[in-house]
Amino acid sequence: MAGVERLPTNLLSLGPVDANQEIDIYSGFNMYIGIDEVRKYLTNRQNKNQEWIDFDNAYDIEVLTPVEVSELLYLGHAYTHLKSPFYYKLQNNYVYLTLPNGAKKVYYRYLTQFYKVLAKCLTSHLAEVYREKKSFLRLRYKFIDFPTEIAKKMFTLMANGVVFDFGSSKIRGQEATIPVLTAPDSVYQLKWHEPTMLIEKSKIVGNLKYHLNTRKWELEILAPEAFEDTFGL
Repeated sequence: MAGVERLPTNLLSLGPVDANQEIDIYSGFNMYIGIDEVRKYLTNRQNKNQEWIDFDNAYDIEVLTPVEVSELLYLGHAYTHLKSPFYYKLQNNYVYLTLPNGAKKVYYRYLTQFYKVLAKCLTSHLAEVYREKKSFLRLRYKFIDFPTEIAKKMFTLMANGVVFDFGSSKIRGQEATIPVLTAPDSVYQLKWHEPTMLIEKSKIVGNLKYHLNTRKWELEILAPEAFEDTFGL
């Protein structure tokens, strides 16, 4: 999980139960206790379809009610939450899900943590696109991390669903452009459609631009209504 300062110390797997791993007798989920076990689980390449929720203390699982356990089952099966995905009893900071189309869905308790991950992901994806399109250049260009200030301007858009289309990105002269689209409303489309179909059903509302000469990011807004603050923040 690039951009996360500290790995969770304990995880509860929301996916199919592995009889070879430790199973919590109260919830029936596999659990991974301690930073070493968590790191081993997260870095195991065989665990491609990871679904998990972190928790503070193993004793906290014992006080989960049957209703709360059923909510966790629903979360791992339907890829969405019935109530808040953050539980007071578990004190979890994340929920990590792998959708049927291979996309990753992550809940973050704290926006500051999400912004850090977003910055790392957008910057690394742009760097990868740059290397592919400018493979003849021997020197590796160092990109500045995507700024939090611009991420905050996209808060409403991200809350409603945003797509960054790196497949249609362009580098012309000293400017790199990444189309920004608003995702379709249907949760079904988000869960099951291939990424290309998701992009086809999305609508462009702006562009992220990176100026290679000044090493600065810029947000170009094409549809102001998509960025309007509807949350009163």
